[in-house]
Amino acid sequence: MSEFTAKKIKEARIKAEITQDEAAALVKVTRRAISEMEAGKRSVTADELAQFSRIYHVDVRELLFVEFTAEDEEQRLAAKYSSFFKLLEQLSDREVEDVYWVMKRKVEGVI
Repeated sequence: MSEFTAKKIKEARIKAEITQDEAAALVKVTRRAISEMEAGKRSVTADELAQFSRIYHVDVRELLFVEFTAEDEEQRLAAKYSSFFKLLEQLSDREVEDVYWVMKRKVEGVI
């Protein structure tokens, strides 16, 4: 397995705030296997890769391709939330302002 993939699997696990023990239980492998995968000492099966993608909430391409992670973040987010943007386009300017206000307060933890 590539060093890049090993590194991305570990980064995704840490970002998801999942321990190696928890990851091992979810993927149904040993903690040692998780450790070896993250160190690039053990290959990852396609099934395991798909499971990492699901439990860490990342696109499997992020774990495999340098080019995918190097994509412009703005483009990735726009693609991810394109249906949300289509809904926003149907709202009036005042309604859009209200949505942004609610989102901002949610992020701030006010609501």
